[in-house]
Amino acid sequence: MSPFLTALAGLTHHDARQRDLTAETLGDLLRTGTLDHSDAETTVAALVTPATNDPDVVVQESALHAIAEAFAHYELPLRLFHTLQRQLPAMPPTLLAEYALDILAATHDPNARPTIEAFLKHPEPAVLLAAAQAITELSGRSGL
Repeated sequence: MSPFLTALAGLTHHDARQRDLTAETLGDLLRTGTLDHSDAETTVAALVTPATNDPDVVVQESALHAIAEAFAHYELPLRLFHTLQRQLPAMPPTLLAEYALDILAATHDPNARPTIEAFLKHPEPAVLLAAAQAITELSGRSGL
C-alpha cells in the first residue's frame, strides 16, 4: 500500500491520537501542495468525515485545520463539503468560528452563501464575526 493510502487509512484508526496525527500529516501534505489535484480532493473528502463525525473534538479540529490548509494550493469545490454543511448546526462554536465557515467561503461557490448566512444570527459573537467575514470572502471573490 502506498504511503498516501496508508495515511488515509489512519483516519479510521481505533486510537484518537493516531487519527489526530494522521489528520496532521495529511494537513502537511495539503499545506505544501505536494499532492496532485485529484489526490488533494480525495484527501479532503476523506478528512470531512472525521471533521464532522469523530467523537474526539481534537480530531475534528485537526481534520478541519488540514482541510483549511488545502486552500493555499488547491481550488476545492463545494460538493466536497456537503456533509460539512449539514453538520454545521451540531458543531462546537469554536470550530465553526475558526474553521468551518471559512472553509465554505474558500470554495468561492455562491451556493455556500445561504449556509453561511444562517450563522449571522448565532448567539456566539465569534461565530457571528466568522460568518460575516465568510460572507465578505465569498462575495469578494465569487463576484456576488
